[in-house]
Amino acid sequence: MLTEEEKQYALKKYVEFLQHPSISATGEGIRETASWLKEFMEELGIKATIEETGGHPVVYGEANNGGDKTLLLYNHYDVQPADPLNEWKYPPFSAIVENGYIYGRGASDNKGVLIARLIAFSKYKGNLSFKFLVEGEEEIGSVNLPNYVERKKPKADAVIMEGAGLDTKGRPMIVLGVKGLLYVQLTVRTASKDIHSSNAPIVYNPVWELIKILNEIYDGERVKLKGFYNDIEPLSDEMKELLTRLDIDMEELRKSLGAYKLKSDIRTLYTEPTCNIDGIYSGYIGKGSKTIVPAYAFAKIDFRLVPNQDPKKVFSSLLEVVKDRAEVEVFGMEKPVRTSPNAKVVKAMINSAKKVYSLDPVIIPNSAGTQPMGVFYDLGIREIVSAIGVGTPSSNAHGPNENVKLENFYKAIEHAYEFFNEYSSV
Repeated sequence: MLTEEEKQYALKKYVEFLQHPSISATGEGIRETASWLKEFMEELGIKATIEETGGHPVVYGEANNGGDKTLLLYNHYDVQPADPLNEWKYPPFSAIVENGYIYGRGASDNKGVLIARLIAFSKYKGNLSFKFLVEGEEEIGSVNLPNYVERKKPKADAVIMEGAGLDTKGRPMIVLGVKGLLYVQLTVRTASKDIHSSNAPIVYNPVWELIKILNEIYDGERVKLKGFYNDIEPLSDEMKELLTRLDIDMEELRKSLGAYKLKSDIRTLYTEPTCNIDGIYSGYIGKGSKTIVPAYAFAKIDFRLVPNQDPKKVFSSLLEVVKDRAEVEVFGMEKPVRTSPNAKVVKAMINSAKKVYSLDPVIIPNSAGTQPMGVFYDLGIREIVSAIGVGTPSSNAHGPNENVKLENFYKAIEHAYEFFNEYSSV
C-alpha cells in the first residue's frame, strides 16, 4: 500500500507532467516535456538521455540492478491535440483535481501510466534491471520509432507496452498483443481547380471516381483486396478459451463508446481485420449551395490487421486496385503481434493483478487497436504485453475532459510494483 506521503508525491509529479503540453501533431511543448521527463527520471536514479530520432526525441533510460532479467517499459510522452477546446470543463493542460478525479490531456493516455510506473520503480528494491523507452510520436503513428529501435537494439527479456487500463467492471485488463495497421490517404484529382457544375457532362467528378475505388476495396462486409484473408493465423485452442471467458457487457460498452448501435459481438473486435474510413473530403461543404465539380477528393483509410497479416502485402494489394487512378500516401504501417498466454511475463502480470485488485484480470488475445509492438518483436523479443493502465472506457482518452480516477492511478502504482517483484522471481 502507498503511504499518504507517497501518494502526494506521485500526484504532484502527475500534475506537473500534465501541465506540460506535448502535442506531437504540432510539436507544441515536445522538447520542454522531454527535458522535464529526463530530469524526473534522473531524480529517481535512472540513467536517462534525450536521443534524437529525426523527428520528436526519445527519452531513454536504464537502471541496472545486477539481476539476470531485464524488463523494457515502453511509453510515450506525447498527447493528442486538445480540440475542441470549448467542450473542456477545465483548460486541457491545467491538470485540475476534483472529486477524486484528475482532468487533463494525457491523463489516461499516456502520462498517468508512465508516472505510475516510474513511482513504482522508485519503490522497487529487487535485482530486476530496467530499460525505459519513452517516445514522442506515438500519437502520430510512431513514424521514427522503427528506425530508432533498429539502431538502438535494446535487449530485454520482456516488454510492457503503454497499458491497457480497466474494463467497465473495474477489472484490470492484460492484453497479449495488438492488431497491425495500414493507414493511407487516397487522393483523386481530376482538375487544377473547381469547375462550374454545368460542365458536369464533360468532366470527371473526383468524388464519384473515389467512390468507385472505395467500392473495389470494401463491400461493407468483407475487404476485397487480393489475398487479404489468406495469411490470417488460425486461433489456437488457448486463444479460443480466452475468448469464451470474456463476459463483457455489450450494452455498457456501447454506452461508454457513445455509439447508438453495435453491429457485432465482442469476439470480432479482437479477431477480425477491418477496413475503416476515418474521413472523407471534397468540394463545397459550407452552408447553402455552391454548384461546382470539385477539383479533388480524398479519403483517409485504416486497415486493422490480425496476426500473420503483413501490412506491406496488404499495401501492395491496395496499389493493384488503385493503379494510377489516385495518389496514395502512407501514414502508418505496423505489424500485428500476439504473445502466448503461457509466457512468464503473462503469469507474473496475472498474479500481481490478483494481489492488488482482488479480482481475476481480463485476458484479451490482442487489442482492437494498435501499438508499436512489432518493432520489439522484430528484435526477437517474444514476451510483449500491454497492461498496468490507469484509465477506463469512460476516461475519454483523445476526447474532451480526459480524466482518471485517482484511486485507479494509485492502484496502477501498486500493480506495477507487485509485477516487478513477481516477474523477477518467476
